[in-house]
Amino acid sequence: MNIKSNILFRIYLIGAFCCLFGIAVLGKVYQIQNDKVHNWKQLADSLTTNVFDIPAERGNIYSADDKLLATSVPYFELHIDFASKAMKDEIFKSNVDSLAYYMWKNFNQNSIEEYKRQLIKARKQKKRYFALCDKADYTLLKEIKQWPLFREGKFKGGLIVETHQERKNPFGFLAKRTIGLIRENAQDIGLEEAADSLLSGVEGKLLKQKIAGGEWIPLKSTGQIEPKNGYDIITTIDLGLQDIAETTLQEKLTEYQAEFGCAVLMEVKTGAIKAIANLGKTKDENYDEIYNYALGLSNEPGSVFKAAGYLALFDDGFITPLDSINTNHASAVFGGQPLTDDGHNTQYTFLTPGKALAISSNVAIAKWINKFYAQDKQKYYNKLEQFGLTSTTKIDLKGEASPMIRKPEKWSGMSLAWMAHGYEVKFTPLQILAFYNAIANGGTRVKPYLVQQVLDNGTVIRNYKPQVNKVKICKPQAAQWAKELMLRVVEDLNGTGRGIYTSHYRIAGKTGTAKMSFGNTGYTNKNLSSFVGFFPADDPMYSCIVVVGGPQGMLTTGGAVSAPIFRIMADKIITSNIKSNKAINKDSTIAEQPMPIIMASTDAIKNINKKLHIKFDLKEDWDFAMLKTDSTNKRTISQVDFNKKTVPSVKGLLLDDAIYLLENVGLKVVFSGKGKVINQSISAGMPINKGSLIQLYLN
Repeated sequence: MNIKSNILFRIYLIGAFCCLFGIAVLGKVYQIQNDKVHNWKQLADSLTTNVFDIPAERGNIYSADDKLLATSVPYFELHIDFASKAMKDEIFKSNVDSLAYYMWKNFNQNSIEEYKRQLIKARKQKKRYFALCDKADYTLLKEIKQWPLFREGKFKGGLIVETHQERKNPFGFLAKRTIGLIRENAQDIGLEEAADSLLSGVEGKLLKQKIAGGEWIPLKSTGQIEPKNGYDIITTIDLGLQDIAETTLQEKLTEYQAEFGCAVLMEVKTGAIKAIANLGKTKDENYDEIYNYALGLSNEPGSVFKAAGYLALFDDGFITPLDSINTNHASAVFGGQPLTDDGHNTQYTFLTPGKALAISSNVAIAKWINKFYAQDKQKYYNKLEQFGLTSTTKIDLKGEASPMIRKPEKWSGMSLAWMAHGYEVKFTPLQILAFYNAIANGGTRVKPYLVQQVLDNGTVIRNYKPQVNKVKICKPQAAQWAKELMLRVVEDLNGTGRGIYTSHYRIAGKTGTAKMSFGNTGYTNKNLSSFVGFFPADDPMYSCIVVVGGPQGMLTTGGAVSAPIFRIMADKIITSNIKSNKAINKDSTIAEQPMPIIMASTDAIKNINKKLHIKFDLKEDWDFAMLKTDSTNKRTISQVDFNKKTVPSVKGLLLDDAIYLLENVGLKVVFSGKGKVINQSISAGMPINKGSLIQLYLN
């Protein structure tokens, strides 16, 4: 019995011991999980490390004239390590008051007392990553290193410096959209995006340790990999020319209160983009580079596209500049739809290509294109393809919109006529400019480009040469004829671009006015006004396009809005470029050059006198006059009297001038041959019978 009791006692004793041990274990577990969780978490964090990327220094972007367009500016994120073993209490206590004062003086976000309270609290908690300043520049960093506590040295002062980069454009909005932006929460744009593989460099590697609060601090490591900085790129942009384009465009957009505008200047021989300005109206009614209209705006171009039709007709041998077509006083029907010249040009019956383009006749180009391509629409499409108009320019920027030209099988009965004067097709301003540049270049098409060199620490490692199409887009003669037509737009007394005529150099180009349209919403009542051309036309250096969207005012056509911007830019560029100006003692003036026969109103003759400083024996009571130069280079002027009842002489005149004169006295004109008038069926001086037919003979 005693043995049994003794055994039970031992069993109970062991059981009680086990229970007490279990309770002790559970208590310890509870203590670990609750009482010391912060300490254990700190220990776990101190053992957590990871490898982080070190961003490479991004390369710079320069202009062709060696101006810095974009660069990476360093800024510094500053923290204090209050757990640094080298920071003794006496060092901290002797500096905390002064440090709080410096923080108040420079940051001024709290009082001196509050800054001191925060510093003391952080020291007691042994904070490893106390935030001091999130964005200090280099000057401020140098000052902070001399502040109380931090002047004690890196370890005793506990200052942690992390370097970051910020992209800056030293010249503000100049070419900002083309240079581009680096954006954290959106896609990069411009050259920053297109040349990112060159600019970005190669990231390095850095070991960091996680500390309390989830912060990471750098660790010294022999295995750290230094980053390789990005390459620098040299662009084709000339900052002086860019400033001319940008400031001229901004001034005129403000004057017209337009919605947006763009201007692109390109070197004719090479395709180098020397200036590209894109300005849109902001919410505060100012203008900024908010969108790259030159590349992204795809709209029906209007009359600037007529040059493509004439170039096709010339290149295929269908017409020459001496041919003419009956426009029926600016009225025709195509596919059951009427086409007119917007109420003007009704005074003309027959028009040559030069006069038709000068006065921007829709009917003339539509009738010519329809006449020669209606039976072979594919031939016309192939011609546009040959001109490079069915493809993008492939410029070294992203975001270029594709041209829109439907295939011939989808054309309606009116498509050819409407395409001829710039509708049912869509292009960007840069695509239109590249086509005109090829005409200026004698039919040779070059690819527009923006990057010309890549540098590694000042050493050129890559050169980008102009890319020239080996096959011309047209015969040289066709390009020359097209160029002569565009000269008349500016130099003809009735030309739509006559307002920008200058005696100092020649401009060849074309005005354009089209209704703006967006997607499937149809046309708006706002105009897209354009002028595209090249200068000086006798030996073209630059081609340029100016497009203005939604100008306001009485006149919103390309000739009234965009052409003057072109002229102002061209004047400034010509006067600033010594290569384009001949010495005055080595070249005769325009006033001494042979002059063609000019027939015009008295006011127009006076305007010529004013511009060229030529003296004429002009009578005030004349309504119209004819100015011509004889074989001895002597200029004579005679009256052209529309008021008399006799037939005037038109011998020696071009066809369109002769038709203009005869139709204004009531005669109907038919003709044969090409060139100038050599004879007329009704002799000069004969009485006029209104509506009579007069035959002109040309040679």
